[in-house]
Amino acid sequence: MRTSIVRWLLSALLLVTLAACSTQRPEGDAAPVAMMPTSLSGVGHLGAHVGIPQFSVNGYWGGNVGGWGGGGGGVSGGFSLPAQKPSTPYMVTVKWETCDTRHNKYVNDQRVDPNARCIRTPHEAIVPVHFDVSTGKSGGTYVHFLPGNKVEVWVTEMGPNASDYPGPAYPRGPAPDYAPSQEPAAVPTTPGAK
Repeated sequence: MRTSIVRWLLSALLLVTLAACSTQRPEGDAAPVAMMPTSLSGVGHLGAHVGIPQFSVNGYWGGNVGGWGGGGGGVSGGFSLPAQKPSTPYMVTVKWETCDTRHNKYVNDQRVDPNARCIRTPHEAIVPVHFDVSTGKSGGTYVHFLPGNKVEVWVTEMGPNASDYPGPAYPRGPAPDYAPSQEPAAVPTTPGAK
């Protein structure tokens, strides 16, 4: 009897272990999706006086990014994407924070108010990943922060500053002034007004 209890416990333990290690399946009866680790790098398209002090994709930290051009990033332990180009859109959640310093005044490269800080604003978007190549053939995953609090995620073989990069054009030249493109405030209307 003791041997059968031990066998039953070992069988149950094996089933629990296999269930925990199984590959996640999308909805329906589709085959399991093989995942592959990839790096995260950010590219700012926002202009001057703004930065992205931090961003993450699906909860994995991606670094920080200047408002104009390439920024931080690198291998983010555990961040993975499908190893092959998916046939349906693969969605990710990108969270980021912008840091606006337009209100800080400078004289002779010195901040007039030493206590002035950036105004931080959190953002979040669920977006599809654009797979130019499979993750295994890519140079990494590039997150583009665009005006209007938009974001695009690209998996490509080349870096974002390459002339034939398929994603948003790499920011070049002097950074333009930053003007956040937020939705215009609703104008209250008076009933019967024309």
